[in-house]
Amino acid sequence: MTLARHLTILLFASATFAALCQEATPPPEPIVRKPAPAQTDTTTPHLTESHPVPTVAPKPKPTISPAAALAQLQSGPFNRTVIVLDPAHGGGDSGSRMNDQLVEKDVTLALAFRLRSLLSARGFTVIMTREDDAASSAPGTPLSFDDRAGIANHARPLACLLLHATASGTGVHVYTSELSPAPGETVPTPWLTAQAPWVTQSQALAKQVGTAFGRAKVPAVVSRASVRPLDSLTCPALVLELAPSTTDAATLSDGSYQQRVAEALADSLVVWKNQAQPPTRILPPPSPPSAPPPEVKP
Repeated sequence: MTLARHLTILLFASATFAALCQEATPPPEPIVRKPAPAQTDTTTPHLTESHPVPTVAPKPKPTISPAAALAQLQSGPFNRTVIVLDPAHGGGDSGSRMNDQLVEKDVTLALAFRLRSLLSARGFTVIMTREDDAASSAPGTPLSFDDRAGIANHARPLACLLLHATASGTGVHVYTSELSPAPGETVPTPWLTAQAPWVTQSQALAKQVGTAFGRAKVPAVVSRASVRPLDSLTCPALVLELAPSTTDAATLSDGSYQQRVAEALADSLVVWKNQAQPPTRILPPPSPPSAPPPEVKP
């Protein structure tokens, strides 16, 4: 073999080996230039998936002045389905004598029973201060005026009717308290003038009752009087004094007459149920601050 042929074979082998080495070596990765990060506002946090959106704090509620808060205060629970009936007298207290056979305590109790039956049929709950001849909170203990007022005030009723009877005049005498109306109900309520915040409501109830008596052809006179325990009641309250239907006092015990009066009252209370509004409750003025104790010098 000639020298030229050896050189040709050697050159061919070298080229083949270089090609094989180039295939075995992976090509270098291309250089990719990343863009510069965008400029952000340093006063606002940068939000990413790893940084949840912060919760926005609620706005503070506007403050209410003491005067405005006081105006929003309302009275306690007002039971629109409760009626209190107070048949006056009872037991050893017979009240006025209508004639030789009839006394006031019997007339008031009979009227209360008729009225309770009609009111119950109309969906009211009726509380009576007495349900028999006796008028006592315990055996041998007479029912006082304060006891009667306490029963009514505890019930917080739609109305309290103090039932009386008289042999004078005719029809029904309707009385409201002589107290001047008060702007609202204070806490605590003074006992002897507790009716004052309710006088306006009581007068509205008296007007409603008077209208019902007019439709029933029952003569009615609406006036004002100071009759215990009217001034201590914390509800719309009336004194209803039943008088004869004619000049004969015996008509006070006439069942048909009492029924007509009771039906007029029951109908008026059904209307009153949607009209009554309790007075605003007023907080007492704050007590003056007490003087600081004197300093004790060593």
